[in-house]
Amino acid sequence: MDAIMISKMADFRKIAAGEPDWLYRHRLAGWQAYHSKPMPERVQHIWKYTAPDQFLIDKPERAMGILPENGDEEERKVLMIDPELAGYGFNKGDMTIAAKLQPEIAKTGVMFSDLLTAIQTAPDLVGQHLGKIVGADFGKFEAANMALWNTGFFLYVPPNTVIDKPIFIHRHPTGLQTITRLLVVVDSNSDVTILDDFNCHCTHEGEQLNNVIEIFGKESSNVRYVNIQRLGPAAKIYSNQRIYLERRAKSLSVFSALGGALAKMNAGTILAGEGADSQMYGIAYGDNRQHFDYHTYHHHKAKQTTSNIEFKVILKDKAQSAYTGLIRIENDAPNCEAYQENRNLLLNKGTKADSIPELEILNDQVRCTHGATVGPLDQDMLFYLKSRGFSESEAIKTLVSGFVESTLGKMPETIGHIIHELVRVKMEG
Repeated sequence: MDAIMISKMADFRKIAAGEPDWLYRHRLAGWQAYHSKPMPERVQHIWKYTAPDQFLIDKPERAMGILPENGDEEERKVLMIDPELAGYGFNKGDMTIAAKLQPEIAKTGVMFSDLLTAIQTAPDLVGQHLGKIVGADFGKFEAANMALWNTGFFLYVPPNTVIDKPIFIHRHPTGLQTITRLLVVVDSNSDVTILDDFNCHCTHEGEQLNNVIEIFGKESSNVRYVNIQRLGPAAKIYSNQRIYLERRAKSLSVFSALGGALAKMNAGTILAGEGADSQMYGIAYGDNRQHFDYHTYHHHKAKQTTSNIEFKVILKDKAQSAYTGLIRIENDAPNCEAYQENRNLLLNKGTKADSIPELEILNDQVRCTHGATVGPLDQDMLFYLKSRGFSESEAIKTLVSGFVESTLGKMPETIGHIIHELVRVKMEG
């Protein structure tokens, strides 16, 4: 290890005011791991299609000690104007952050706040979970996140609590480097839906986001997490999401990739308890020269667990997409079922889609299938619609809508409607 690297590892900020010792130790471990870990190797499928150096944090020292400010009182008063939401949180480019619940939800013991506030008000609860599934040792970029995150949210749903309406989070880039986390703990027999919206129309060159999401589903819980990525045309985002499911817990993960110049997502679910179930659905729509790279992972660690992945991609202009998916079933996890499907629709020449579904099955008492397709529009169907009076653009939009409809129909109606509307807006653009 050279002297420059040793100097960087040692040159970390002092403990911040109000920050507990355990969090500082997390941050310091992340800082050291970021500088000591090598870059991910391109021979790995997960990094084969995207150069990892594009996600290096330029001048990480700039992020040290920059912490969000709570939104002012007037902002907090108007947060809950939408009665269709159980809670609403936002962060802004000026580093203000706020989160609030409907009064009747807050009375049930649900906690929703910015992550730094949660660390101060519920240090034991946060400390038991923060960094446990995506910590400093996970990878180089995850280590950087642990060391430098400066904005984020925390949600805790106590036992036997059903939240009928979604909690909506608006994530806005905070400058050239946004390093953010989301920590969710859903206790036993509880139910919640989270809409996580990365939304900004900024055109700043070099806009960069590093994001980590950790979700814990306790016994017999049910969590639905919807990731909406519609960043500005110059943005780059690297995200790592992990869900940990205990006995009979269920999760639904929905991903919509629409914005940004470069987006890479590493999304996985650990089925750690008997009877756990994970469903993943993704819709990506790329145009111009957008580059999407999504990796999904289902790790069956317990018997009689089930998982399903369905990921659909639409590309036009010179957009590119890569999908890699891994299902792993352990030797002592019999009677599992796992499915994985990736379909890619290319609207014109010049687009490119790669797909690598993988299975690692360590016992023979399972049911698993996987498949992938890449192809252009069906010219016969296009001709048929045009012969019935559709213009070419209308015919293409109709075929794209039909392509994604089967996937949207498997989601809860409210979530499917949101994703359908986002795809429609993208097509109109």
